[in-house]
Amino acid sequence: MNLPGPDVVLKVIPEDATYDRTKYIGGSNAAAIMGLGAYEHTPLSTYLQKTGQVVEEMDEKKRLFLNRRKRWEGPIIEMLREEFDAEIVAVNRRYVDSLYNFMAAEIDFEWRDADGTIQNGEIKTVSPFNFGERAGWGEAGTDEIPVHYACQVMHGLGLTGRRTCIVAALVGLDNMIFYRVERDDATILEMRTRCVNFWRLNVEKLIPPEPVSLADVMKLTLKMNGKPVEITEEIKAKVDQLASIRAQYKSMEFAEETIGFEVFNFVRKAWGLPAAAEPKDLPPDNAILLLDGVKYATWNRQRGASLDQKRLKDEKPEIIKAYQREYFFRTLRIPKSK
Repeated sequence: MNLPGPDVVLKVIPEDATYDRTKYIGGSNAAAIMGLGAYEHTPLSTYLQKTGQVVEEMDEKKRLFLNRRKRWEGPIIEMLREEFDAEIVAVNRRYVDSLYNFMAAEIDFEWRDADGTIQNGEIKTVSPFNFGERAGWGEAGTDEIPVHYACQVMHGLGLTGRRTCIVAALVGLDNMIFYRVERDDATILEMRTRCVNFWRLNVEKLIPPEPVSLADVMKLTLKMNGKPVEITEEIKAKVDQLASIRAQYKSMEFAEETIGFEVFNFVRKAWGLPAAAEPKDLPPDNAILLLDGVKYATWNRQRGASLDQKRLKDEKPEIIKAYQREYFFRTLRIPKSK
């Protein structure tokens, strides 16, 4: 398999053109095909989307993230122009692979390096709570970025034939941290080989790839009726292991409830509250647990809100009916031994 070189003629998808994601393998798809996708994306879930068997339903958290990213796109680019010490020559261009018309990449920004060569750039908006070593982010200036982003970067470098990608991570609202990722031809070749095989052997021939997660298995089995299956001793052992894990989980939940009661009832008594305290008797919210006079833990009051579903169903049943969504699931039940 050949790789596009630095002199490749890039095919640009015009901004006003219809961009049907089911017709292309993009950067996030490439990560999923490699088994490294975010948001639980797998080769099978990608196959189902590309073949139109499943329309991806975006959860509210991801929708809010993408909407926020869209609103901040302009200010982010302006901030990038201020902080990045190279000329930015283009933003948000989409390209189709020169060798395979079913692969595409959107390059967030393109910049000119010291020798005049155009290179790739990616922008990632990151919550401060999801930034750091545990989330896959290393020291600024290195190539240590989360693996699913690294896959996207390599996909873009492979398609454009370029050698470098700068990843600009906007952490919070005003902290932009830069990473530099150099192309790795061996990695790019492996990724492109697997993506091409995925498209030609799975998508075009309508042969689903093997499931790799529990969510995958659920997608495949929920629409069919069950039937008896003879299991092996190995699978029986795993069924028994699941039953044991469930029992331990219930035991730990009970232990959490019991021990939590003992701790917090101790605090209640220390505050001098009777069993039925009136609101006026509540102490200020300085629930600090001390050990030898030093803060050991806190038990602070927090505010929350929930939807009164019963009242809504009783008073506005038409709203429930309009927004209620039916779903199916399977659960493993193991009869108790007689």
